[in-house]
Amino acid sequence: MSKDKVKKREMVFNGIPAAPGIAFGEAFVVNVEELPVFTDIIEEDEIEGEVGRLQDALTQTEKELSVLHETLGESMGEEHAKILDSHLMMIADEFMKKETIQLIKSEKLNAAFAFSRVIDKTLRTFDQMEDQYLKERAGDIRDVKRRVIRNLLGQKVEGLANLRKQAIVVAKNLTPCDTVGFNKKYVLAFVSDMGGSTSHAAIIARSMGIPAVVGVNEFSVKAKPYDQIIVDGITGQVVLNPTPKTVALYREAQVKFQEMERELLTLKDYPAVTLDGRKIELSANIEIDEEIDDVISHGAKGIGLFRTEYFFMTRGTLPGEEEQYRYYSNVLKRVAPDPVIIRTLDIGGDKIASWVDDSVETNPFMGWRGIRFTLSRKDIFRTQLRAIFRAAVHGEARIMFPMVSVVDEVRQAMTICREVKQDLKKERYQIGENVEIGIMIETPSAVAIADLLAKEVDFFSIGSNDLVQYALAVDRGNSRISYLYNPLHPSIIRLIRDTVQAAHQNGIWVGLCGEMVADARVRGTLLLIGVGLDEFSASAYLIPEIKQIIRSVTYDETRLLVKNALVLSTATEVQDMLDEYLRDKRPELMDFVPKGPV
Repeated sequence: MSKDKVKKREMVFNGIPAAPGIAFGEAFVVNVEELPVFTDIIEEDEIEGEVGRLQDALTQTEKELSVLHETLGESMGEEHAKILDSHLMMIADEFMKKETIQLIKSEKLNAAFAFSRVIDKTLRTFDQMEDQYLKERAGDIRDVKRRVIRNLLGQKVEGLANLRKQAIVVAKNLTPCDTVGFNKKYVLAFVSDMGGSTSHAAIIARSMGIPAVVGVNEFSVKAKPYDQIIVDGITGQVVLNPTPKTVALYREAQVKFQEMERELLTLKDYPAVTLDGRKIELSANIEIDEEIDDVISHGAKGIGLFRTEYFFMTRGTLPGEEEQYRYYSNVLKRVAPDPVIIRTLDIGGDKIASWVDDSVETNPFMGWRGIRFTLSRKDIFRTQLRAIFRAAVHGEARIMFPMVSVVDEVRQAMTICREVKQDLKKERYQIGENVEIGIMIETPSAVAIADLLAKEVDFFSIGSNDLVQYALAVDRGNSRISYLYNPLHPSIIRLIRDTVQAAHQNGIWVGLCGEMVADARVRGTLLLIGVGLDEFSASAYLIPEIKQIIRSVTYDETRLLVKNALVLSTATEVQDMLDEYLRDKRPELMDFVPKGPV
């Protein structure tokens, strides 16, 4: 039998849904593997030649990255282009270059092996971390290493630039450089072994409407060029070499999904109000201003979480007041008259940018981050606050402090806000006078003293991602214990209920800006309605779905669901109770429970 006649076995993989939709196509396997580097000892008279080869390879790599920077700027905007600034900084790093040259000279190593050894020393530090940002940062370093080594060995870097027909992109990990080739004309979907739902590639996919699944272990090894693939970005399933029966099932699911999307988008201009009249504000989470079009097109009422650290991290140097002012002003103008909640810099500990510090913490999850970082770097904090207060004249800006655990932190931050406003007035700047200031509730201690914190601020926003991790002592990036990460756990429901009660008893409003509605979908949304939240903020593409769920139930029945959930013992019991309710009382909402055709 010829090779072409061999029938390939269907295989089903499960990963993390990163961008919704279903796609069918051939695999385009991106060439991102590292070439083997051998320890060749060189002669004394070859040293200068190896140093010269290193210099040439670094220069060539810098040229490649500069072209990619320009291409990305033209195709996706300057904010996306700035993600390559750190790559260019690595190439220009004199310490890295000197250390490599020193190895070439002192140990008579060839340039490729010496360079690998220097870079691998840096990577070992990052590989010890489990935080998603650091994993992606390590991916950037590996990308630079791969490019330099290939140039040293005279090998061409094969990537998405070679894609000239429609296909599904498959890679071990898609770096920011790789996403330069994302073209909706050719990229039907993508699958990666690594990454999370907040990776740069996932953000690009969502903004372009490209289905994506990440964290599919070793899929890039199993998939071969031209293999047929189905990508289900709704459930996180990927099917390799599907049978005709499976294709038919997914075609049916795709049609159903597209019909549901079109129907949900008709709700764009309708309010998010329950059948018995309780209104809930629906806002969107964003990282970059390019996502605002999605916010508007999906009917979100403003931005409930503007993660400003992305703006900082994509630069090799600290952004100044004017640059921040222009950036925040643009976002506020485009979203006006709806509000924009700007979260102050949530960086530090496990998210150290190159301009901050190069130290590594033993336990970064409980370390120098969020408001702890900004209060210790008041120069950075004041500059950001000045930019926000100035930009607030262009729309309804709100300020939010992350990672609060004690009252003193809030009081210190509020004092700095007052001082900044006074300084700006003295300098005759126009500023927003009535800027609401709130905090994120994402630590168990903040929940325990929520009644005290509520007396200090104008609003709460519950950060469910960290609250779940801290409350359950579970790092969801740790595959050994990720099964314990469940936002439906009774303890989480109780913590959210207690926060809402403390806020309302003290006359302030409370929202939720974590991914609980994405993680738990319809089940989570029902409980969040029932605990009495005033506002939800989620990824823009989830807004129509959440709105439909809100408009399909009464507040009273969701309050009863919460009451029932609070007497149960496990997350499984809570899920079963909610599923029984959906089947018996609201079967039409079962469409929002993710389930694959196979």
